[in-house]
Amino acid sequence: MLYFNESILPENQITLYFTIVYFNITMLAFTAGYHKYFAHNSYKIRFIPLKYYFAIFGSSCGLGAIRWWASLHRAHHHFTDDTERDPYSIKRGLLFSHYGWLLKKPKAVKFYDEFIEQEFPQNVDEARISQDFKLDKEQREAFGLRDEFDNDSEDEEEDTEFKDTYDENLKNLLNWQERTYFFWFLITTIVIPVVATKLFCNDTAMHGLIYPGIFRMFLCQQSLLTTESLCHLKQIQVTIPSQPFNDKNSSQDCQNPLMALLTYGQSHQNYHHEFPHDYRSNNTYFTYDPTKWFIWTLDKLGIVCELCRTPDNLVEHLRLQQQQQILNRMRSQLNWGTPISKLPLITPQDFKRTIESSSNKDRIYIVIQNIIHDITPFMDQHPGGVQLLKASHGKDATRAFYGGVYGHSTAAINLLATMRIGILDNGNDEEVWTRVVKEEGEVREVSESRGGGSNEYRTAEAA
Repeated sequence: MLYFNESILPENQITLYFTIVYFNITMLAFTAGYHKYFAHNSYKIRFIPLKYYFAIFGSSCGLGAIRWWASLHRAHHHFTDDTERDPYSIKRGLLFSHYGWLLKKPKAVKFYDEFIEQEFPQNVDEARISQDFKLDKEQREAFGLRDEFDNDSEDEEEDTEFKDTYDENLKNLLNWQERTYFFWFLITTIVIPVVATKLFCNDTAMHGLIYPGIFRMFLCQQSLLTTESLCHLKQIQVTIPSQPFNDKNSSQDCQNPLMALLTYGQSHQNYHHEFPHDYRSNNTYFTYDPTKWFIWTLDKLGIVCELCRTPDNLVEHLRLQQQQQILNRMRSQLNWGTPISKLPLITPQDFKRTIESSSNKDRIYIVIQNIIHDITPFMDQHPGGVQLLKASHGKDATRAFYGGVYGHSTAAINLLATMRIGILDNGNDEEVWTRVVKEEGEVREVSESRGGGSNEYRTAEAA
């Protein structure tokens, strides 16, 4: 802009409007086409020219051919944060994950060549089409990834025929687009912007090249690359990162509305990494997501079909699992006191000798619900004063603790649990073991639920 002595925005309003419209046309071709359709198979296309719109205008973003980009994007999902196999791993730095991976040739060239051939084979039978790209009907029905299914035998025959045509067309389209990519890149980035600006905007060819051409392409790239850089970076808190579904990788749901605008509605990367086949970036209705609205509209017009939509129940299931894991980690770091079942049994005679011992004359022991507590560490902080505690030294203070003197809070009960030292073995242990079942049964239930969920798939991709 500075070199040509031009402003950031075009002075001709019609050129500005055209730039905005063309930006959305090319961005949707990439996000709905390259990303949701080719990389994640989020829906199927009935209107064949739509595929060519995706292939041709998606090229204008300058991020490579479909076969190359979609394969690397799948590698990113399969090997997130692996510095060797994730093509834009955030672990290699913000600049690398944003732009560096495009400029620097990867070390594992052979691995990526084989991965691309595996995901999008060029010369194979249709039966070898990558299973990651095409979920069969039984899988998708089992996990509720389609809105509805046809039950008629005639419809099933039509669907089979549609799949066969789809697979063959896909293979041919990808090979064709890869061969002609550079041609379509020049047409959509230079020729169309220049001609349209000259003929319809009454502006100069230079302005057409700069604004709807190069500058628009630059903005498209920043929006698309930001999802793999800033949306995987926890350190920049301005993005307001969260990981409601999985915190075992770097993907973030960036809650800042500015990030939603910058990424064209693709800022919910934590959701996307767990449910990559979903045509939406999030399952909430009011999330800013132009790609979702575009695909939904095409579906209503009958141009596309079989939209993959993750059931809300499955989303909440994973959200609760993640919250439980966080709570369990936090719980493990706290002092909850010795579990009752692991406390030693202390006879009344031994307890009496302990409290009468000269070495324990400055300590205070009380019995509550047959559990012996050494409350010495807390005696100076007790709101009722040390004298009140000393009055209960060596005695059963159950009634006083639970309302006889003062109804203690849950926080006080939790604090008391950290001061357990033993069980008074006086033959009345029914109440004690009732508490064991109540307290430690909850812990076992959580543990078993976590163990039982170990066979659950971690992402919709794995499903």
